Formats: sequence, C-alpha cells, structure tokens
Amino acid sequence: MKNRLSMVTLITILLLTIVTAAPVQAKTNNSSANNILVWGKVVKIVSQVKSNSSIAENGVTTQTLVVRLTSGKFKGKLVTIVNTLGLNPVFDIKVSEGDGVVVALDLKNGKITDAGIADHLREPMVYLLVAIFIILLLVVGWSKGLKAFISLLLTLGLILGILLPGILRGFAPVLLTLTLAVVVTVINTLIVGGWSKKSLASIIGTIGGLIIAGIIALKIGRAAFLTGFGSEESAMLLYLPKNVHLDIQGILFAGIIIGALGAVMDVSMSVASAIEEVKRVNPALNMSELFRSGMNVGRDIMGIMSNTLILAYTGSSVSLLLIFMAYQDSLTLIMNLDMIASEIVRALSGSIGMIMVVPLTALVAAVLFGKSSETLDISNTNKEDSKPTNDTYWDQFPRGLNQ
Repeated sequence: MKNRLSMVTLITILLLTIVTAAPVQAKTNNSSANNILVWGKVVKIVSQVKSNSSIAENGVTTQTLVVRLTSGKFKGKLVTIVNTLGLNPVFDIKVSEGDGVVVALDLKNGKITDAGIADHLREPMVYLLVAIFIILLLVVGWSKGLKAFISLLLTLGLILGILLPGILRGFAPVLLTLTLAVVVTVINTLIVGGWSKKSLASIIGTIGGLIIAGIIALKIGRAAFLTGFGSEESAMLLYLPKNVHLDIQGILFAGIIIGALGAVMDVSMSVASAIEEVKRVNPALNMSELFRSGMNVGRDIMGIMSNTLILAYTGSSVSLLLIFMAYQDSLTLIMNLDMIASEIVRALSGSIGMIMVVPLTALVAAVLFGKSSETLDISNTNKEDSKPTNDTYWDQFPRGLNQ
C-alpha cells in the first residue's frame, strides 16, 4: 500500500512539474528583458475626463489611475497609468478602484520608463476554479477521483510536453496525435480501471473509434478542400518566429482527433463496464447475448453523447451563427465557408467515431467475457453464486446487485 501511495505521489509531482514548467518556459523564452507583464491593483482613479473625438461616436474617456504592483521585483511600487476608453469597445479595459489588472512595464537599465494596462487580471479566478474542480473531484471520487486527477495531469503533460512541441518541430500532426491518443488511452484506462478484460475491451474500442474518426476526417476534409485556415488563430501560425513549416491542414485533423478522444473513451468504458456487470450477474450468458446487451446500453449512451458533441461545437460558434442569422446569408454561402465546413466535419467525424465505438467495444467485450459460462474470478463472489440456477435472466438481477 505504501509503495502504491509513493508511486502515486511521485507521478503526481512529476506531472505537476511537466504541466507547470511548460508554460513557464514558454513565457520566459518569449519575454523581453525590456518589456514585462506583472500583476497590479487599481488603488485610486485620480481623474476621469470625457472628450469629443472625430473617430469615436460617443467620445473618448481618459482615466488617470494609480496602480500598485502586486508581483515581480517591483512588487509594492505605485505607478501612474493613463487608460483611454472609447476608441474601440473590443479593446477597452474598463476598471474601477480595487480591480486587479495586468500591467505592461517598459524598462530601461532596470528602471520603469512607462506602464500601461494590458488586460483585466483573470488568473486568480481561473486558479480558484481549478482548485474547486480538483477538490470536488477528490472529495466525491475518493480513490477514483485521485486516479482521474492523475490521468488528467498525464494527458495535459503529454499534450504540452510532447504533442505541441512535436508539431512545432515539424512532425506530422495526424500521425503524432494518433500515437499520443493511443498512449493516453492505454495509460488513462489502466489508471482508472486497472488491468482487466474490461480495460482491454475499452482500449481496443477506443483506438478503433479514433482511427475511424481520423480516417473520415482526413478523407472528407481533403475531398472538401478544407485548408485549416478557418480561424484567425490558424492564420497566425504562418507568422510564428520559427523556421518551421507547419502542416496547417494536418493540425486541423489533429484537433478533430483530440476533440473526439474524451467522448470516445467515455462511451467505450461505459459499454465495457456494462457488459462486465451483466456477465457478473448472469454468468450463463453467451457471446451473442452479451453483445446484444452491450449494444442496448451503447445505443442509449450514443444518443446522449452525440448531442453532447454537436452541442459543444455549436456552443463555441454561437457568435458566428448569430452573425449569419442577422445578415440572413444564404445557405450556399454558409455551408461553403471553410470555417463552417471545418466545424461540421469536426463535429460529425467525432460523432461517427463515437458511434462506431459502441459495436466495436461490445464485440470485443462479448468475445472476452463470453468465452465460457463460468463466473469471472472476483474475490468477493461466493462459490454458490457461480452455480447455475433455474431462475430466469431478469430474476437474477436483484440478487446479483445486492451481493
């Protein structure tokens, strides 16, 4: 037991180091010695003057602020900042006394020469939400929650430490993502479910579903001439300060695979767990009966999860959909836009992969659990429970579930 706890602690510390070191390293490399970002708090609004402007319909408001720096080597120092509002509502940063802000400092010879407000300070609230999530995961899930937390850290560590750096170094995004997805699937499933027939069935079903989703996305995406430039972020990849040729289209398909991974693993494990439980309750069931049971459970899950994926992608595009509706653009224009077609391919490829996971996992689990009619080797199962009885299939459920 102590060895297990030590191993869990070691893995957690290692993964935390990976997850936290990656962004810190990136921040260090991308920061200039003469320009830094620090936390600050608005202590006082000295003045707030509104004036007319030819470029701003409602005029321009100029705030003179006193801000106390709350991080970095200048922590505790007061700086005066002029904040201009009204030129563009997209870039306006409206602040009040007591608000946290991100302060951009210009330095020369180690001294502050100029300061400005870069954005609202959102970091503490994000960290608070992360803390609430972790606490609830551990309190509600106990040991399972701890395993889920470790698997989550592992996934983040692999994405930040291997996938993204690998793509930036020019590796094929689709192949690298598929390889990483397989590794994440195997390790996460074993962490959460342990080594068992259920885990094996879930792993095989998940990998199969991901391969199907990837092939469909790749074939349909290329046939539809999807470029990968459906968003501003994708276009910005062309101007990275690195001499690397990035496969933008491949990055699009890699994102589709990563986006489908969670739902596919969820469905696969649910189907495998259901078949394992049905076999435990009624050991006499053969392969075909187990397969039908898995398909029945999978159909219910499939209906809900398909909606989940579609709604998730739709929710991220609400603003865009409102624009189309407001301007009453034609369906031909909308459906042929790269960004819209990309999102449709992304959502439906993931959903198709998730749908195919159901029969794949049900088939594998039925083969693994249906090889014999004997009871599975479970330590808490009494010998008399494994004896065949004359009860019907449904009569055995209450007695099996109350063991």
